Amino acid sequence: MAVIQTRQVRFGLVEGTGKGKEVKLAPNQYLHRAGGHFVRLRPNGMATLCASTTSDVNVYGWLESPKQADGYEAWKGSSTANADTAFCIYADPENVFEIPADEAGASVNATWLGRGVGLKLSGSTYTIKQKAKRATKVASNCIVVGFDKAAKTVLVKVKQTKRQGN
Repeated sequence: MAVIQTRQVRFGLVEGTGKGKEVKLAPNQYLHRAGGHFVRLRPNGMATLCASTTSDVNVYGWLESPKQADGYEAWKGSSTANADTAFCIYADPENVFEIPADEAGASVNATWLGRGVGLKLSGSTYTIKQKAKRATKVASNCIVVGFDKAAKTVLVKVKQTKRQGN
């Protein structure tokens, strides 16, 4: 009898230098362990989760969240601006990140390779998850460089033209 081993998916940096710095967080940031953590910096310098809308097309980096809150699979930041800080890995061109794919209408396979994807947020409060979305109706700030069909994840790099100031 063959033993099938599955890998434990840990979203975030999978390849690259991992250089970054501590950043202040905007109020009420929810970071789900089963979702992406791409952030942008607001004009006031606070980090907030990215979504592919007109105002969020640039990506500063990937936020490493503190441990999840008791009873939840997510971490919630303070409701006070600048009260929390977290380490942010820059969106450097050599860094590759793993993120869940939003498969609505398109299952993860080789057709995703080389394609641009946007970042989609779904859920609310402790259930908010950020996913890569392959669609023409969202801004495309990342490019797919690999995938895991079984885990329904994609490996992405942030497009050079969509990196925010680092």
